[in-house]
Amino acid sequence: MSRAGVRPVLFRAALACAATIAFVPAPTQAAPPPGMPDPAQMSGIPRPDPNLMPGTVTVRCLDGGFANPAIGVEVQLEITTAAGQQVRTATSADQGRAMFTGLDEFLGNQVVATATVAGQPLRSQAFTLGPQAGVALLLVATGGNAGTAGADPGAAPGQPPHTPPAADPHGGQGAQPVPGMPFPLAGRPRGTLIVGALDLGTADPAVGGIAGPIADIEVTLTATIPGSDQPLVEQATTDADGRAMFEGLDQRLPEGATIIVEAVLKPGEAPRRSQSFTLGESAYALILTRGEQAQQAAPHQPPPQQGRTQVPPPRVDRGLKPGQARVLVFDAHDQPVADLPVIINSSQSTGGAGNRVGRTDAQGMAIIDGVPVEDDMLAQVRVVYEGAPYSSTLFEMPADAGAVVMMRVFRPTGDRTRVRSALQIDVTPRENDIAAVSFNYAVFVDGDEAFWSPGGMTLFGPPGTRSMHIMEESKAWLLHDGETPWAQLDRPLEPGVELRLSFAVGLQHDGKLAIEWSTPFPLVEDASLVSVPEALAVTHGVGGAPEVDPHAGRDGGPIKLYELGYQPFAIGVCDLLARSGHGCPFSSWGGTDVSIEVEGLPTRNRAWPYTAWGLLGVTGLGIAITMLLRRRVGVREALLARRDALIAELVSLDERGGDTPELRKQRAQMLRTLDRVYRQLEALGPHGTNKVA
Repeated sequence: MSRAGVRPVLFRAALACAATIAFVPAPTQAAPPPGMPDPAQMSGIPRPDPNLMPGTVTVRCLDGGFANPAIGVEVQLEITTAAGQQVRTATSADQGRAMFTGLDEFLGNQVVATATVAGQPLRSQAFTLGPQAGVALLLVATGGNAGTAGADPGAAPGQPPHTPPAADPHGGQGAQPVPGMPFPLAGRPRGTLIVGALDLGTADPAVGGIAGPIADIEVTLTATIPGSDQPLVEQATTDADGRAMFEGLDQRLPEGATIIVEAVLKPGEAPRRSQSFTLGESAYALILTRGEQAQQAAPHQPPPQQGRTQVPPPRVDRGLKPGQARVLVFDAHDQPVADLPVIINSSQSTGGAGNRVGRTDAQGMAIIDGVPVEDDMLAQVRVVYEGAPYSSTLFEMPADAGAVVMMRVFRPTGDRTRVRSALQIDVTPRENDIAAVSFNYAVFVDGDEAFWSPGGMTLFGPPGTRSMHIMEESKAWLLHDGETPWAQLDRPLEPGVELRLSFAVGLQHDGKLAIEWSTPFPLVEDASLVSVPEALAVTHGVGGAPEVDPHAGRDGGPIKLYELGYQPFAIGVCDLLARSGHGCPFSSWGGTDVSIEVEGLPTRNRAWPYTAWGLLGVTGLGIAITMLLRRRVGVREALLARRDALIAELVSLDERGGDTPELRKQRAQMLRTLDRVYRQLEALGPHGTNKVA
């Protein structure tokens, strides 16, 4: 089935499974220019904007489109707090934009934006002020003043009359369903979820066929509840139309609960799994399909991360006093994490250190006083969330204000099968029969949980590792003391982003190099490589002939690229212990075994070292023989020779003549020495036998 034919089939299949919506053609409206988004379809939908500071909301009011900004419109923010509803007001100005700032005190609370544009009362969807970024949204009226007369009371919040409801932000994707992605469903009460199981292989889009329903399939709904270790699990069985229904979920699940639906659609195959989503303001439907793998998310396919904005680094907060720090902690779904101990560690290069502690409130915020403000003093926020340690980047406290630090934490998982990886091994010859081997290792954690094993994990180099160097992009994750042939996983591996656990080692070789290593996580099929200079060859552990890249070498020269072969990933004892929340007592976890051999490495010339050692040995032997054969002289003979030499020096001194103080001093010293020699001769007697060398 072609990709073009799949989406119409899915659309019709969703209608058949839901059996609740009757689509009527909408009135014709002027379309935006080609390539320009239709602002009416985005009206009322809040969008996190990383360019806006947390606690900031911008509302742009438009009369029909971007070309007609509505200026001078009063916009209200209705903020729901524990103490009741509060209202903030601003007036739209440049480009129809009204800006609300300084809302940090309302982080974690529900907000709705309202305005009357061109006579049309507009209301946005409810959204939560998150601590990671500000929020931007549009409020768009259509047809000038037409809204005052013909307003449709059934229009969705923030939408003009007679237009279909906008896509729900809680995982919906509109009227074109994609397998595994939930979409809003009208005509059913909130808290209802309908799951359709379809076989795309039975549909014929050429004749308008509908994908065949799959009956008697057990569908499992797993809901993760914030603050609880026990998920809610419910099951339902599809009927003859391939439908399974879950009702009243809004009554059984608290706000912020995340839902995943899965089902085995064909015996022996992996289960089809939906993306993670939360309950919105409407009912939902989703479909799980078989027969078109390209359109179905894999069991561990990561959900889209568009809604997960990057956490900004620590920054100055002018609303705080010097020495104060505001710490905001939120989870994978941008929900505040309450009642979490927070530690701010301050340290100096001279060795001074100290801790300040606090605890987050219901909004996930902790304000900690007394953080040192000194020169050369660096601070770091540390928390432990469900046994996994998290820490911020190092920062310096400002002298004239406080600091705000935002942290995202994730529930940990010790399941290594949730992690996908790819490996590239680069082999480069060095001097003295050493090869530099780089392990460029990329990992990706699926889902909304971070990988972390109690007690951490150790990454070892291959056998024979002489030295290990952690690459710069991996120093945030791997802890290494600079000497050991291993490194420690220092922090949880966050989900949804590609991370690097790369390092380089030095290995001894004799012209042939054998490399054996076990990757700690499963390798993605056909995604790993071995690269060597063109003069070398990999003779074992790779698949097929190499490809030659003429300019990819470090020196701009050619290299060979081989497809890396490996053994299947093996689950071990450490995995079972990690899944049960226990540390692994063994140093190595095992995993995917890799074994390659590289030949053709250059070796140093052995003739010169052997020649040098030979010459050194001959020289030493000659010295030893000379010492053994040297004539030995007796002590008496040595003293007599000394006596004769002294007498000759005295005669020579007398022949020079003169009577200076220097000559008298020299003669007296020689006479004293000659006297000692005569005394030694008398002590030996006429037949002294002592020998000297």
